[in-house]
Amino acid sequence: MRNWQILLALALIASSGLGLLVMSGGARDLLSPPLQAQLTVQDFLTPPGLALDPDKVATYMAKELQDRADDDLAIRMLLKPDVLQKVKDVVLPRLLNVVAVQQMMHDIPELSALVDLGSFHRTVSGAITSSNAADDVAMTVPGALLAAVDGQKVKVSKTSTGMTALELGAMAAGQSHQITVWLDDSATRADLGQSILLGAANGERGRVLLWGDHGWFGADVEALRWGRWLVGADLAAVLAFGLASLLVPLLTRRQNRARAASGQPAKPA
Repeated sequence: MRNWQILLALALIASSGLGLLVMSGGARDLLSPPLQAQLTVQDFLTPPGLALDPDKVATYMAKELQDRADDDLAIRMLLKPDVLQKVKDVVLPRLLNVVAVQQMMHDIPELSALVDLGSFHRTVSGAITSSNAADDVAMTVPGALLAAVDGQKVKVSKTSTGMTALELGAMAAGQSHQITVWLDDSATRADLGQSILLGAANGERGRVLLWGDHGWFGADVEALRWGRWLVGADLAAVLAFGLASLLVPLLTRRQNRARAASGQPAKPA
């Protein structure tokens, strides 16, 4: 058996074996760095018209207070008609303008979440783990609007290049964080597999494993179950062929040597 045949057989065995390891899910821990994120991206769909419009809220509140001023007997008795008319025409519209109402809605956490609800288009959720102690752990997430770490809402910061990021701070050895990040519509146009980066102090780079993204080569294997078995069967066949092409000549040569030692004529290979 020639050297190039041995190298070809070894290459087939190694590549097909690694492919089967990937298909079975056992390759994610292969050569894994200490800092790693396993994330799932999903579309965030909301019913149409669910978001709050500050302009409509301001108009409704101003009109409601004007109507109550007309119907409230105590207000009409305390204020002169011309003063009451100025309150309705000038004071209430100025106090309840769209800018003031929008600021009020953002100052109330529950209303702020409803206002931002219409801006959410995708979510990224999963676990970030570190097998070693790490400082200043951070992950860049394009289009991040809101983030939660271990069930607690945290602030989304911006890097010097303008990229939104999630800062996790120091992590002890073996520590893990469960995160959820809500993204705007810019995330639908970005390649999240290339844009989401994980790192720590002293130039440490982590690895991000992302499931659920669209448009990548082989994405249909996730949906077509028979495709997984087809790819797995092809890899198994290549592995068997590689092993056979390596072992059969070796076994044949060994048998020929045994026959030659015993004085029997060797069979042609």
